[in-house]
Amino acid sequence: MRFVQLIFSPTGGVKRAAGLLSAPIAEQPDIIDLSLPLNGTPRFSPEDVCLIAVPCFGGRVPEIALERLAQTQGGGARAILLSVYGNRSDEDTLFELKGAAMRAGYVPMAAVRAVAQHSIVPAIAAGRPDEEDARRLAQFGRVIRDRLTEPNAPPLSLAKKELLRPFGGLPVHPRAGKACTGCGKCASLCPVGAIPSRDPSQTLETLCITCMRCVAVCPVHARRLSPLVVKLAGRKLKKKCARRQEPELIF
Repeated sequence: MRFVQLIFSPTGGVKRAAGLLSAPIAEQPDIIDLSLPLNGTPRFSPEDVCLIAVPCFGGRVPEIALERLAQTQGGGARAILLSVYGNRSDEDTLFELKGAAMRAGYVPMAAVRAVAQHSIVPAIAAGRPDEEDARRLAQFGRVIRDRLTEPNAPPLSLAKKELLRPFGGLPVHPRAGKACTGCGKCASLCPVGAIPSRDPSQTLETLCITCMRCVAVCPVHARRLSPLVVKLAGRKLKKKCARRQEPELIF
């Protein structure tokens, strides 16, 4: 059995959650980074198992992640779906991801919801996935591993009939401050090419999806959102995110 992670993880939270979930299944899985253009067309077969892991953006899967997943060929590979959100709700993310995975030829067998530090308001779910998350995700991984060995295990039953909620993106975008050295690291790693390599201090707002990767990877911490925007967003989300959400396993 070949085990492969297909991950869209702009700020690292999805990747950490995926690693914790995967550890009991495979020690050294292959990794395909959906945040960057794919190198060729990854192809899989029914003998393969793929973990497809994405963040929740406004209750949906980031569009660029869906586009790159559609460029792969599942070939009947069994899939584990992972939705990672900032302690509010993942809403339609798993439902959308399941449909996209099936259209690409995967057979979803299990789904997991997990929590990571909020990318826009880092004070929310700070430090997550934490030790308790790690324990539960590892437990989920063991349960999924055993299920994958069952000869007649049914596919994932997750279903939703309602229309998905719309998400038009966020009206705010990270900008570079005076500390920017022009190294270009943010431009090379931006999932949607919203930072021009010739002038990485700029942001192409029509392309930016506010994934916060440029903020996470900047070696001199020159990129950020307006502190006022972060403060206001924190106030808006404080009540909705007050109660700790726990990882969830779905078959």
